[in-house]
Amino acid sequence: MRLLTVEDFGRYREFLLYATFLLNFAALGINSSLLRFIPDKPELKWHYVKQTMLMTLGMSLLVVSIALIADAVFAGKLLGEFALPVALYVLLFANLDFWEFLWLAEKRSFAVLGYTTGRLVARMVTVIVAAALTSDVTTIVWSIIGLESVRITLSFIGWFRSSRPSKADASGSWRQQLEYCLPFGGSMIVSYLNRTMGSLFVAKAMGPVALAHYSIGTYVQPIIAVLRNSLSDVLLPEMVSRDRAGHADRLALFRRTTVVTSIALIGVGVVLARFAEVLVITLFTEDFRSTILIFQVYLLVFLRECLDFGIPLRAVNCTKPILYSNLCALVVNIGLMFVFVPMWGVMGAVTAFLISRVVDGIYLGWQTMRVYDASIAQLAPWQDMVKVLLSAGIAACVLYSDFWTEHLGFAGVIVGGAVYLAIFAAMLALLRVPEAISLLHFARGVPASIWRRVQRGSS
Repeated sequence: MRLLTVEDFGRYREFLLYATFLLNFAALGINSSLLRFIPDKPELKWHYVKQTMLMTLGMSLLVVSIALIADAVFAGKLLGEFALPVALYVLLFANLDFWEFLWLAEKRSFAVLGYTTGRLVARMVTVIVAAALTSDVTTIVWSIIGLESVRITLSFIGWFRSSRPSKADASGSWRQQLEYCLPFGGSMIVSYLNRTMGSLFVAKAMGPVALAHYSIGTYVQPIIAVLRNSLSDVLLPEMVSRDRAGHADRLALFRRTTVVTSIALIGVGVVLARFAEVLVITLFTEDFRSTILIFQVYLLVFLRECLDFGIPLRAVNCTKPILYSNLCALVVNIGLMFVFVPMWGVMGAVTAFLISRVVDGIYLGWQTMRVYDASIAQLAPWQDMVKVLLSAGIAACVLYSDFWTEHLGFAGVIVGGAVYLAIFAAMLALLRVPEAISLLHFARGVPASIWRRVQRGSS
């Protein structure tokens, strides 16, 4: 962040690190369980919402209490100056935050878009204004706590006005939701630990300046949440509905969505890798030049994230393998960090994480094959994914020259990226990737009946 010094930015990231760490325990995947249960029993919608609210409130109070007690026992060395702000932020952020998952379960995508966009913009404006006016980390932290206070108040009013009592039989619903949330929530916690193991090590062993450099190098992580998780959250209720309806090919929708995810992640990843230097220097100043290579190497995780095997497992309420895979990845990550970090420093932490994610993917893929009784060929559309990689490589030739940034400066990132994506889309259509053809025709307003025929002709 250009409005703060490197050290202050590191302090701000330290606050977010502690808050996000506790939020993963407090949330426990409870809100996202609505994607599994509402499509299965829509008549119990508001019952599951209320149940979700009570579970989240209990977990968040428990987690915050344990964190504050532990911080006191260790004389404030765990949360440091951020103990109280972190506790308040976690309680406010975690609770009454079910709307996105409720609307996704109801297939109200535009409502989700408005909610998430509005929340993101409000948060960005709050942080930027507070930083511009004060350049004080404490003020920024309390500003976003105030923003979450407003959100939770509006959320409560919305729930109170919309909630309706359910007359359907809800027996066993607590047990079913807990059986889903405990292993899945545990897997989310372990997955987060795996993602932030490098940050935790750097923060405690090397200080806020080193943490600021590491954070910039891995700054693209939220892009995965935007591009992949948004698709996955829509996919899950659809797979539950199709499984309930008894569709023969239970993985068909997962395979098709995997291609769309690959197009999005690989296309964006190539642009970010090519213009990494301009992006880092422009957005975060020359002080962060050493993070450019870390930034580029970390982008390799986009390839792994194209395959989200957790979705088909969650669709059939089989969440234990997700927990086991994340535990395995965490062990691998920690073990490799002891080897790589002394040799390569921050780059060693990134390399260890990448390898652990590959191990996680292999295990989850095997478990998905076992649960769905599928072969490797049935697991993913490998041929189409190779076409996506080939298209991305050919289109990347247009970015080889330094023309874009030498003549256009930062605007060259936008122009060059747009040209690249246009060529990428053309190559996908030329290689007849069904999902790309469907998306192109949909964007041009071609009726569904026509682009369905295009799909059949290209398969």
